[in-house]
Amino acid sequence: MISLHSICIPASPPVDVSPYLALIDHPLFQRLRGRKQLGINYLVFPGAVHTRFEHAIGCLGLTQRLARFQRWSEDEERLLGAYALVHDLGHGPFSHQIEPAIPSDHHERGLLALEGMRGELRECGVCFDDLAALWRGEDARAQLVSDRNLGTDKLDYLMRDALHIGFAGAPDIEKIQFYSAFSEGVLTIEEKFTEEIKRLQKFYSYLHQHGYLNKAALSAQRVLQRAVQEELRARPGCDPLALWSMTDEDLTGWLRQARSAGSRRLQERLTTRRLHRTVLAIRPEGYGYVERCSEKPMQVLEWPRGRLRRFADYCGRCEALLALEDRLAARCGLPAGEVLVAPMPYFRKLLPQDVRLRSSRNGGSFSLFENDRDHVRSLEGDYLRTFAVRVTAVPESRQAVWRQWEALAEVIQEACGSDAGGAGESPG
Repeated sequence: MISLHSICIPASPPVDVSPYLALIDHPLFQRLRGRKQLGINYLVFPGAVHTRFEHAIGCLGLTQRLARFQRWSEDEERLLGAYALVHDLGHGPFSHQIEPAIPSDHHERGLLALEGMRGELRECGVCFDDLAALWRGEDARAQLVSDRNLGTDKLDYLMRDALHIGFAGAPDIEKIQFYSAFSEGVLTIEEKFTEEIKRLQKFYSYLHQHGYLNKAALSAQRVLQRAVQEELRARPGCDPLALWSMTDEDLTGWLRQARSAGSRRLQERLTTRRLHRTVLAIRPEGYGYVERCSEKPMQVLEWPRGRLRRFADYCGRCEALLALEDRLAARCGLPAGEVLVAPMPYFRKLLPQDVRLRSSRNGGSFSLFENDRDHVRSLEGDYLRTFAVRVTAVPESRQAVWRQWEALAEVIQEACGSDAGGAGESPG
């Protein structure tokens, strides 16, 4: 008799994991149980405590369902199921949120982890070289899992994150999968379901606008990053990559026992949820009205998009951001770490990607974005309403720091250079 094993997770039927028990039992995979899918955002959304482990199992379940819809061979299903299962193996503690503080890439780390699982892959009947080709994007079938519109990774995390955050309105994932097709290296969806895929993309924007990029969540993320950076400063001989193998709990414990008093103070703020508050919000020109600041000690500035893009790029450089924060705190007469900058990735990284629509008339495919510019403009508008770079301060100093907002803005402009972009510049 064949031994069947399944794992039950929220919002999914039982997922058959029988072919992959050796992989799932490996310590590197089990470590995903200790890494929250949305990292520190659980401080804002109490239900967002789901893990990379849960998402990996969910992604496997959707990939198995897609295999039934598409009538894949048994070998294809086994290979792509393995890819779905391990696709997040390289994430460190608190997922993407810790990456700015640690000089590495979760994609590369995942491939290194797979090297240590060759024996388990063989036991599961999965060829390492075939799996590595999917991982590197050398095999076009990787789109079935990793495509940013129709891939099973995207479909599962949108549905799962919305469930745990508490957002309603997720699109019909099963219908989208049923009418997707992979042919000649291209993943498409039937033209008559254009409105479904547009709804999916708008839901992606909605989750970013109100969930992933929530201003309190971004503030908490920056407090965490700064705490790690402060402690790495205090330990010049410490290899930052050693942090990559930690779970969320491991990293929290490391910060609680930090050598740096600044790191311990920041970690205590996370523990007690005494998060930094906005004193200065910088938004794209024409979008300052979005900020709700009535009777709050904060200032809103509007900058041309060219200048904002340069500032976002500047904030992406770890040492530059640390130095800027130190200058801002010193300008206000406060200890380092009490004035922070909560940046946001600039534009194109967060816009949904184009999707190919399959014509029922001639079997060919065409671009959604080229044929529906109104939809593209709507997505761009969503992001422009969301985008802001925030200067934040500890609550007890918020009023005093806010009074110096002009001096803070001057320091920031000096740091990112003079304005060379106009108000009419393309958002991309």
